[in-house]
Amino acid sequence: MSAVELFYFYNQHQTIEAFFKMAENVYGMKNLRTGKFYGIYAFLWIVFMTHNFITNVKTLLFEGSPLVDTGMKVLVKRIGNIKALVERSVEGINVIMPAFTKLAKQLVTALTEPKYVQLSLFDNQRF
Repeated sequence: MSAVELFYFYNQHQTIEAFFKMAENVYGMKNLRTGKFYGIYAFLWIVFMTHNFITNVKTLLFEGSPLVDTGMKVLVKRIGNIKALVERSVEGINVIMPAFTKLAKQLVTALTEPKYVQLSLFDNQRF
C-alpha cells in the first residue's frame, strides 16, 4: 500500500471503535456476563440488529420530526422507558401512550402521522 492508502485504511478503524464505544454506553456491552465465544458472538449480533433497527426507525418513521436527529442513547434510555398500554381489538392493535413529556409527545406525533399507505392484497383494484 502507498502511504496515502495506508493512512485511509488505518483511519477506518476509528469508525468501528466509535461504534463500540457508543454501544458500550447505550446497549450495555460493558456488563456482558459471559466470556464464552458463542455468547459474545450472539450478544454482538443482537446489538448490531438492534442498532440497525433503531437506525431504520429513525430514518423511516421519524423523518420530518425532531426525533430524526435524536441520539441513540436518548432513544434507547429515555424512549425505551416510556410506559404504554397495548390493547388488541377487532379493529387492530391500539397503543395508548400518555404524552406527559415533550419527548413522549414527539414520539406520539411521529408515530400517529404515517407517511405511507397500507395496501391490501385482497383489494380488487388494479394498479
